Amino acid sequence: MKKIIYSLLFGVSLLTGSCSDFTDIQPKGKNLLATTDQLEMLLNNEFDMDDKDMRHIAGDMIYAFENVPTMISRPNKTRSAILISWDEANMDKMAELTSSDSHYANCYGVIGRISNAILSRVDEAEGPESVKNQLKCEALVLRAYFHYLLVNKFAKAYNPATAETDPGIPYMTEDVDISVPSTKSTVKEVYDNIIADLDEAIKLDALPLQAVNRMRMSKPAAYAAKALALISMQQFDEAETTAKQALALNNKVSNYNNMLTTTQGYILGGSYPTVLREKLKCEEDLFFTYSLEFFNAITTEAWNAFETGHASRDKMTTDRMMYDYLMGFGMIYIGVDYTFTYDLESSWNPEGMKTTQMYLIVAEAEIRKNNYDAAMEALDAIRVNRIDPSVYAPLKGTVNNQTDAINRLKQTAHGENIYTCHNFINRKRWNQLDGYKQTLRKTMAGKVYELTPDSPMWIFPFPLNAVNNNPNLLPQNYKQ
Repeated sequence: MKKIIYSLLFGVSLLTGSCSDFTDIQPKGKNLLATTDQLEMLLNNEFDMDDKDMRHIAGDMIYAFENVPTMISRPNKTRSAILISWDEANMDKMAELTSSDSHYANCYGVIGRISNAILSRVDEAEGPESVKNQLKCEALVLRAYFHYLLVNKFAKAYNPATAETDPGIPYMTEDVDISVPSTKSTVKEVYDNIIADLDEAIKLDALPLQAVNRMRMSKPAAYAAKALALISMQQFDEAETTAKQALALNNKVSNYNNMLTTTQGYILGGSYPTVLREKLKCEEDLFFTYSLEFFNAITTEAWNAFETGHASRDKMTTDRMMYDYLMGFGMIYIGVDYTFTYDLESSWNPEGMKTTQMYLIVAEAEIRKNNYDAAMEALDAIRVNRIDPSVYAPLKGTVNNQTDAINRLKQTAHGENIYTCHNFINRKRWNQLDGYKQTLRKTMAGKVYELTPDSPMWIFPFPLNAVNNNPNLLPQNYKQ
């Protein structure tokens, strides 16, 4: 497939080359694809995302290859040391050390090279009108969702009282003048644009009920993306309605208790049942992104936060399992006795959308209305497919107050999202809500580290290669 010649020149870190790389058949800097078949080829993309930064801040994981207590005790802090120790006093230092950010580049790359490339050409492309409409819808949903991922990492959580002035991110559309550095939209403007793109796609109604593969957008995925945006905007009733629309189209939850393979231990040769979450084969995945769940150290606090009998913990392939529970990597590699994920076969959809996120939205909205049975019923739809049948018991009928309901929601969400970016996104937005906000704590080498709900570390700095090309990204959002 020919390289797309549509590039974002607003100063993000995804400049793909100079004009000398472009064909001269048409003016330089133009997208030359002219048929719907050619444009559709842009959607044949594997979304390989990196969410390790967000997992560090969420308190779930550590990704390191050196002794962590030694690393974080050095006076000259590395970026990893600042992240792992939640060292908000060194946020400026972390910004200086963030020369690039693959998440930033990948998200804007999807927006510029796929979504906007399609939207800029689809109306005049040769091909059936029905195909044009489908391509347009897919591009709109992709653009909305990847802006959603970006704004959640690089800007404040949506607060209805301040979102109109809180600085956000550039929202890149196909008609943006790419010769002029773009300016940051406010958080409200970003979300308004996300909703507008999704509403346009839903209104056009050209998405398939089931995409050709789970790396393509479908009709339920459009509703799911809108529900995620609405719950972030604290529009709880609207989010629940939209989540239910997504579930009306696909309400399947994969049963991890039945999706098993056998892992063989290296030392004693023990056999252990482990979850095999096959790539692109889980019906609960509404939109799929790829990454191996390998060599991430799960903090003790995150390990203990799982519900008893949860397959994502007890049947996750880990270093301890690989060594027949006689040893592990923790003390050897990072100087902390954490369990490492070691799954080279499954695909855990780290930044995609799943039906289970819709059930979590329904549960949260029902908790706000004190409808605890309805909320727990939504959680049970997930739990029955995650908790070992020998210990599973329904929550419906057992919870009668908001505190317990919120704790059950958080516990279920934790187990569902630990191998994704969505624990970070949820905890960040919950920091705005009474009854949900909490100070995170973790203990490493006998020392307790804390991250408060109002810490600037919930907002990541823009990478230097973006800032250097676009001064409009300054000042950094974490400072405002």
